[in-house]
Amino acid sequence: MTTRRTFLLAFLLTTALLAGAVTVLATQDSRDTTSRNPAPDSVAPSAIAPSAQSRTTRARSKAAGKAIMGNAWSSTWSDTVPSSTAVPARALGTGRCAALYGWATARSAVPRGTASAAFTLSAPDDSPVVVRSLRIVKGRAVPTPQGKDVECVGAVDRTVDQNLDEWGELSLDAPRDVRLSRYVRPGGTTGGIVDARTLGCSCEWWIQLEVLEGGAVRTVRIDDAGRPFTIASPVARIGTPADDDAQRYGAPDLALARGDGGAGADARATNGLSVSGTRLFSGSDQEMWAVTNRKVRGLARITADLDVPGAVCERLERSLMAADARPAAHATYAVLFADKSPDMEAETVTDISLHVERPRRLDAEPMGYGCYPDDWNLQMNTSREGATVLIDRAAQGDSDPSASSDLPVFTGEPVTYYQESARGPATDAFFFGVSATGPADIEYRFTIEVTLKSRSGKVTHYTLDDAGRPFVIAARPVGDFPGQGQHLYREVGKKVG
Repeated sequence: MTTRRTFLLAFLLTTALLAGAVTVLATQDSRDTTSRNPAPDSVAPSAIAPSAQSRTTRARSKAAGKAIMGNAWSSTWSDTVPSSTAVPARALGTGRCAALYGWATARSAVPRGTASAAFTLSAPDDSPVVVRSLRIVKGRAVPTPQGKDVECVGAVDRTVDQNLDEWGELSLDAPRDVRLSRYVRPGGTTGGIVDARTLGCSCEWWIQLEVLEGGAVRTVRIDDAGRPFTIASPVARIGTPADDDAQRYGAPDLALARGDGGAGADARATNGLSVSGTRLFSGSDQEMWAVTNRKVRGLARITADLDVPGAVCERLERSLMAADARPAAHATYAVLFADKSPDMEAETVTDISLHVERPRRLDAEPMGYGCYPDDWNLQMNTSREGATVLIDRAAQGDSDPSASSDLPVFTGEPVTYYQESARGPATDAFFFGVSATGPADIEYRFTIEVTLKSRSGKVTHYTLDDAGRPFVIAARPVGDFPGQGQHLYREVGKKVG
């Protein structure tokens, strides 16, 4: 046998031995895979029947999540923005939570105490999914945020479906599994909202679902577009119990920042007693008027559903408030008292008045918008207004442009506290209307002045404003119907004007 033939024979024998070794190792690796715990979002191949395995490879369920403000009128959202920059005025006050949230999240704000997330889970087109459990997972520690504290009272995030289910309020300090049996049909979608809370964790976190898909168990991680959610320990509240209570009476959300504008919550709270002043949404039997300096886009999508009573006018009002519109003609306001102290002094009386600044003429005649609810009956919403104050240009010192005035609303009215639960504060509320007349380019600014007098003679005074700036109401546009360039809608019917 020649040297060349001997070399070829040895090479072939070596190749055959190596191939056999690789086959054994591959078999062993496949066997070991079944005994190891699968990584998140993965499934052990031997745990799936052949047909199910190929189907899972072709299409798998998909999940998505995002951080949100909250999902209920009673929700409170608070963040720390890692910056000492002042919050812009457009993001503070009544109905401006969406603007504040957008400003804060664009600056990498970190939720404090409680963080909410919305998620969806979509099943493959050819396979159902069963959600078997849910938990929140604590990730790496993050530095405790330092900067500007902001807060929203009545935090309802309207960028998410309001019909999403609440899947639980879970603690990162004591994580636990929530056992479920949620069936999702092939091609269907489920979803919900999860609230994470903590007392001491400054950390990353995410949602983890255990699902049964294609006959196998799979772990699905839900985070914020590939990044973990974040949370830090709670901070002292900015809002007061009176602010919280205002939401039950139809007040819009309230956006607040610590130390920005006005005296803040400290000027509205004394020894467990807090006072809040707020404008309420137009009622179901109250016409809504608002004026803006510019045309508001996107209203056509809302007013296209004029045959849906009870929804159009409120949605229209929210959109106008988000565009910094001012209420016009008439609005309902509330002054709310909340006392957390157990030794509330009986027979307290209050004086409430408006301190109205001189009239302010706008640079140009504003754009006017109006909406009449389905059951509007040519009457204002006076069912709970104990008084009505009229502000007009003549009464505001037309001859003296620098003049301001004080208009009484209630004088010597008894404050009667009512406690709904043992844990909640005792509360009372006063409602009144403010009407404004004058040229269409006039608006009035005012604060609500509240004086409390106890039986022992103690006097406490509060000045209430809209998160550091005065409340504003504009004169009603001239005539019963809008003029050129103005818009009026009826919930059941069509656009008028």
